[in-house]
Amino acid sequence: MDVADDQITASFLSKFERGLTDMSTSRFLHLLDRIFTTPEEFFYIHYGTPTEKKTDTDGYYSRTAMLDRLFGEYLSLDSPADIQQTLTDLTRRERAAAAQYQAAPTLLNVLHWRIQQVMRQMITRLEQQRPLTSLNNTGQYSTETQNYLYNVSDWGEFELYVFTLFSLDMQVADERRLFKVAVKRSKKYSTFRGAPRLRFDMIANQLFLEMNRRAYPVAAEYLEQYKAALIAEPNAEHEIMYRFVRAWWLYRTGQRETAATVGQGAIRLATALRMTDIAQYVQDELTQIATHGPEADYTFFRLVIE
Repeated sequence: MDVADDQITASFLSKFERGLTDMSTSRFLHLLDRIFTTPEEFFYIHYGTPTEKKTDTDGYYSRTAMLDRLFGEYLSLDSPADIQQTLTDLTRRERAAAAQYQAAPTLLNVLHWRIQQVMRQMITRLEQQRPLTSLNNTGQYSTETQNYLYNVSDWGEFELYVFTLFSLDMQVADERRLFKVAVKRSKKYSTFRGAPRLRFDMIANQLFLEMNRRAYPVAAEYLEQYKAALIAEPNAEHEIMYRFVRAWWLYRTGQRETAATVGQGAIRLATALRMTDIAQYVQDELTQIATHGPEADYTFFRLVIE
């Protein structure tokens, strides 16, 4: 295949291949066009297919790498012993992150430091069998994050994930105000193949926050927003999640018979679509909801970051 043309000469390609020159974004996209390759396919091949993931991505900035830089290593919460070890690890990570920030007070370093504090607070509450968020949040660890998010002219994936992680700590009024921004900004990702469910995830995450705050009138408003988003852009997995949260809300607002009907509908839909793990999740959690009060809802709290 003849790749060189008037925009990318054979001489330039030779220098690029030998590492003697860099290539601009416009030239790179033109090169992909010349070899009939989309950017998505190029990075898919470069990063490795699911069966051959590469350990060295040559600096390719994947979502996993982005979140690892902000959040840190994976934390296990599978058992009480894991929780204790995780708290110990978080204390160590928090100290290291604080020292790193003091040495280099950059935005990324302060966010990395603060998220360790948010996670330590969250897991301490989990250990104490307390809700992971409440209407009385002080926002003591999210001031810098809020200032950053309020002053960014446009949000990308990074800002949306930063908001999600820090939403657990923010004061409720600030968190709800920023959620409106997040939903608006995430709408543009509905056709982004790298994160097609991002807007749905943002709404579902907010509903889990509001239900754990026991802010049921507010949750009712977001349920309508969830429903409208699904009517505009149907999504099977989130249709099931919507029905699950609606059944949860119905239980908590004293409408047990309707809640059971809606919940069974969610389970049947998941089963019909062979989403067995989701069907089991919905069944298990709705059983818990039906047999326990709202004080136990923290046990299945979740925030999704795709």
